[in-house]
Amino acid sequence: MAGRLRRIQKEIADCQRDQASHIDLKLVEDSNIMHMKGRFPGPEGTPYEGGMFQVDIVLSDTYPFQPPKVKFDTKIYHPNISSQTGVICLDILKNQWSPVLTISSTLLSVQSLLCTPEPNDPQDAQVASQYLNDYPIFLETARFWTECYAKPTEDDLLHSKHAPQLRQRLNGGSQSSNGAGTTMMTGGSVYQDQQRPAFVAYPVEPVLTEEELEKRRKVQNLVEMGFPADRARTFLIRAKWNTEVALEDLLSNS
Repeated sequence: MAGRLRRIQKEIADCQRDQASHIDLKLVEDSNIMHMKGRFPGPEGTPYEGGMFQVDIVLSDTYPFQPPKVKFDTKIYHPNISSQTGVICLDILKNQWSPVLTISSTLLSVQSLLCTPEPNDPQDAQVASQYLNDYPIFLETARFWTECYAKPTEDDLLHSKHAPQLRQRLNGGSQSSNGAGTTMMTGGSVYQDQQRPAFVAYPVEPVLTEEELEKRRKVQNLVEMGFPADRARTFLIRAKWNTEVALEDLLSNS
């Protein structure tokens, strides 16, 4: 048991020192080394770009001989991740696990899955079907979910309001610190690590086209009928922005 704990402690420390991976790893409770949260940016060039995704990680008493239990806390639209529960379909979390793998390499594999979905071995069959049969609509829905659920908050070090200070720190400038970082691990989680920024994004405010404004008006019309905005937009995307079809589907799926 002591050897297992030393290994886990080393894995956590190595991950926290590795700034190049852009992965954050924090314990949920200091007294429980077997339960932690990981966080990483959505890969560039994917519909998840610009988002930050948090996963829940639970290690068993048999780790590293059995894989960790990993699931997404952040809602995400992906063929191999349940849009309801966050459960992940990934071989190394099942039969392809090896004790030589680490928590950090596991999170990198999960992040890589966002670049290379496997729709023929899905966790979410509906998302996989859309990926295979209507890829442009899949992309639009996945981007929308990223915008809704994975954007950094104003308190997050990744938010644009922190950009000047972060640029200075990344360029070697000095910044005073009392050495005390704070971490929040539940409901709407954000990481605030005053000693080490994880990943820096500088969002640019989009200029909305007339087409996008019209789409937003359609979403608003359904919201005014009592439907949640994310659900309204998802059904509109599926209906190729036909409001009547989307409304009929919403009512039949209520």
